Amino acid sequence: MDIEKTPKTKQRLFLFFLLLAIPCLILFFGKMEHSFKTLPYFYPVDVVQKEVAGKMQSDTIWHSIPEFQLIDQNGDSLDRGYIEGHITVVDFFFTSCRTICPKMTRQMKTLIWLLEGEYFKEVRYLSISVDPEYDTPEILSEYITNMELKTDQWALTTGVKEEIYDLGVHGFFLTTQEDLALAGNFLHSEKFVLVDKDGHIRGYFDGTSPDEIRDLSEDVKMLIGEERKGLKK
Repeated sequence: MDIEKTPKTKQRLFLFFLLLAIPCLILFFGKMEHSFKTLPYFYPVDVVQKEVAGKMQSDTIWHSIPEFQLIDQNGDSLDRGYIEGHITVVDFFFTSCRTICPKMTRQMKTLIWLLEGEYFKEVRYLSISVDPEYDTPEILSEYITNMELKTDQWALTTGVKEEIYDLGVHGFFLTTQEDLALAGNFLHSEKFVLVDKDGHIRGYFDGTSPDEIRDLSEDVKMLIGEERKGLKK
């Protein structure tokens, strides 16, 4: 015979399950909070001592993108101020490339699509030509039209060849040079570089890989969260 539950029995069962649920919720949300991690920094340049709460602690000084001078697709001057205060994704390419560059450009388009919306307005994108003598602002504008690119937050740039190569090697630690074995060809990395608001490098991603582009989009979100939580160094 079924025994009908009395109001007191129901109340006790409710309290039992409530008491059981509270620790589970605390554990769940506690893990969410503590699972937040910061992105790595790349290329330490120095270690200094600083005083924190009366105690001396070591503090690492990380490489920062140096000053640069470029020209964008509109013929306007573009310098380091373009990336200051902005999370930026950077790559090197050239418009006459028929191998990895078109794929990289399409993947950058995908990344911008993945990061659409007001929350990501602070993110900027910067593509730098390794063939600046051919890739004039007019050629870059034609490339933008042909590739159907949205450039509200994306600058495609040219400049002085030697300065660009130096920026690639010593600023972003990427291969950027002419291919001496094949006239008219250029060697450059397929990597996209994630740079934070202070100009520190925070990640490298294969610009031809859809999987890594999705990883990059997630790391951009994480970096925005890191900035807003005040977890950056």
